[in-house]
Amino acid sequence: MLKNSKSIMLLNGACAVAGTSLLATKHGISDELIWWLLSFLAITAARLALVRKLRRESFASIRPRTTIRLMALSAFFQGLVWASLPVFIRSLDLVSSDSAITLLLTGLICGAAIRQNGSSLVSFSFSTPITISLAWTFVAHGGYIGLITTIELTLLMAIVGHRMVDSERRFLRIELNKLENEAVNRSLTLANEDIRQKNLRLETLANGDPVTGLFNRIYFNGKMAGEIITAGVNKQGLALILIDIDRFKLINDAFGHRSGDQFLTIIGQRLRQAAGNSAIVSRISADEFAILMRGDDAAARSEALTTRILQDCREPIFLGSKSTIPSLSSGLAYFPDHANDADSLFTAASMALMEAKQAGRRQWRIFNPRIRDRIDRQRRIEQDLENAIRTGKVEAWFQPQLDLTTGAVVGFEALARWFHPELGAVSPPEIFGAAHAIQLSEQLTARIAEDACRLLQKLPDLGLPEATVAINISPRDFTLFAVSDMLDRLIETYDLPPHRLEVEITEEAMLDPEVAGEEMHKLERAGYKLAVDDFGMGHTSLTYLIDLKIDRLKIDRSFVADVANNRTNHALIAAMVSLGTALNMEILVEGVETREELETLRRMGCDIGQGYFFSRPIPADMIANWLTQFRNKNPQASRAVA
Repeated sequence: MLKNSKSIMLLNGACAVAGTSLLATKHGISDELIWWLLSFLAITAARLALVRKLRRESFASIRPRTTIRLMALSAFFQGLVWASLPVFIRSLDLVSSDSAITLLLTGLICGAAIRQNGSSLVSFSFSTPITISLAWTFVAHGGYIGLITTIELTLLMAIVGHRMVDSERRFLRIELNKLENEAVNRSLTLANEDIRQKNLRLETLANGDPVTGLFNRIYFNGKMAGEIITAGVNKQGLALILIDIDRFKLINDAFGHRSGDQFLTIIGQRLRQAAGNSAIVSRISADEFAILMRGDDAAARSEALTTRILQDCREPIFLGSKSTIPSLSSGLAYFPDHANDADSLFTAASMALMEAKQAGRRQWRIFNPRIRDRIDRQRRIEQDLENAIRTGKVEAWFQPQLDLTTGAVVGFEALARWFHPELGAVSPPEIFGAAHAIQLSEQLTARIAEDACRLLQKLPDLGLPEATVAINISPRDFTLFAVSDMLDRLIETYDLPPHRLEVEITEEAMLDPEVAGEEMHKLERAGYKLAVDDFGMGHTSLTYLIDLKIDRLKIDRSFVADVANNRTNHALIAAMVSLGTALNMEILVEGVETREELETLRRMGCDIGQGYFFSRPIPADMIANWLTQFRNKNPQASRAVA
């Protein structure tokens, strides 16, 4: 309405000029005509000023109803000016000689009806005074013509009024529909934007790790598969770096899971900063990260990056008031050198990572096909171990132990042996490592201990009623099952005195009394002989040795090698012999392989010897033959036993 007001007022002005010209031509310029024209110009100027002010202050947007009333009022006053024309010019004869003015005024009424915008109130306010003025003029004229014209004006006013109201209704309906459409469009726009934002959030949740903010494994796997296809087409290389946090569980246990998440976040930030924008960094499991590098020089850049990461990440991380130094291990694999697809590349990097952790942690390794062979062997061992234990394929072989003074056989050590039909001989570390990995430690230890008990039953018939048989117990066994209960059941089943079964433990078990202490005290109270295996390789507490009443110290074979000529080894063994004598413990030396070593150890006061010089480990069913041959060669030893 405000926008079109200027053109309406210009049209009014043109009509006023035309009407003034007609009247001036016929009646001359009179004072009344001049005053009317000045009044018209004044009200028009006032209307223009009002419109300008309303538009400048955006009054229509703030108070639309008041704006319509102001516009209607100004239109009414302008309509009054037009209606006053017959009053000012009394000589007007609108019925006959001045009918052109009648036509002009009637045109203004119709024009107001046609050009109204939005509200009939403004048009009605403008046209009503003019219509009343014309009707009054024709009534005053009288006669048949005046009567007919008045009736026609009345009908015209009714038609124009109806046209105004109907037009306003249509306008409001159109505008309301337009507003509704705009509201719908605005709602759809907002809804689309909300959906887009939610999709972005869902995409972030789907692809991102909520703890570190890095990509997650699902996204990383998909990205790596795509990058491998692209690299294959473009004949380019890829490098996959797997990074594992060493002993992360200890951090969670020591600081709590919230601090553990903070620790992971800091590690993730360090990795992303070190890798830069050209690499894809992801957290793929609880304590494992992956970095994918692209380009022809990806292998060289990945090695440099891994070296830098393992070095820089040793900077302390502060969790609250405490700090910890991260320890990371890493494995690398390259496409297409080590694998041709995503799964194989990931497997190769995992194998390299496993190799790094087994090498002592805080190291990195590049995949080597030999690693795959070793891991395949380990998996096959783990796969077949349970059946081998159950069927007796895993069994104990026994290595004799001799009194170095008399030469008599005083005991045997039970050693695990397994000859796999395809893999060949499986070493004891491989056997026990696999048992621990697949939670068969108790079954394996029980299998070896049962073979030892069977041998103990036979030894009296072989002329060795007091000989002992030693079994090795891993420190991990004490945390996995009740060793004392298992041995008690076997001793009772085979009706054996406990002191004939010797339990060998490593110094590692004695370093943590909370883990193994109670079980070892149970073994001591039950009457089992206790021995410390590989003595001298750890840091055994003397107080704990005395408290547990250890019966025997076994000196590791590394000290025995060339003891006759190696002054250091000679001195170390002499010190350990003195310690054993002071604590009333027997000293058993392992790894005796030459007569010179035997004689030297005997002169030094060692009690018992074990090694290839006497015998390699032998199956239980060959012990009788071995004893016969041994006694035939050593009659003095035979008399000592008797």
